Amino acid sequence: MYQQEKKKIYRKWLFVFGLGFFLGILIMNFGNDRFLGDGDLLDMTMLGRMRYMEIDGGNFLRYELPQRLKLFLMLLFFSTTCFGIVLVYLCIAWQGMLTGMLMTAVIIKFGWKGILVIFAGIFPQHFLFIPAVVMMLCWCCQTCSTLYFPGKNIWYSYHDKGKQYLHQVGMLLWIFFIVAIGCIMECYVNPILVSDIIKLL
Repeated sequence: MYQQEKKKIYRKWLFVFGLGFFLGILIMNFGNDRFLGDGDLLDMTMLGRMRYMEIDGGNFLRYELPQRLKLFLMLLFFSTTCFGIVLVYLCIAWQGMLTGMLMTAVIIKFGWKGILVIFAGIFPQHFLFIPAVVMMLCWCCQTCSTLYFPGKNIWYSYHDKGKQYLHQVGMLLWIFFIVAIGCIMECYVNPILVSDIIKLL
């Protein structure tokens, strides 16, 4: 029964993400002059600079890890309030919109080559970030439901509060560990891939 309910929730999340993604596409298509303009945020001048740019992985990691953790810490905080589940849906819609805007902007600027730019930007770290975000969304729903809506909780929970607390903490630490590994890959592996792919453009 709970598995069926979870599948319904996952479908809702996908639908909300899709709506946000579609909205992001519309925003970029109708307002691309305002967002892109004649600047070099997404143009060959910027890519030319990145082609030979040397990135200090250590400094980049010290900057990037806190930035990546902001979303997770925000979800962690609001999951302890009665608005946790609402924030989950807002977060999904927001991420969908940002994804739609970014992908549309890159394709508008570079055409089919934009697919390579997108691939370079997300690989390999997003293969860890995306599962981490999904796990965090589940964690937030479980925490909020356990605290405020126990009668509607469809997430697995222990009857013993101590075991449930350890389970929640363990899952949270595992999520943060995945994010940390993703950030390391983003700072040390991704720049090499970005540089190599940009040279092909």
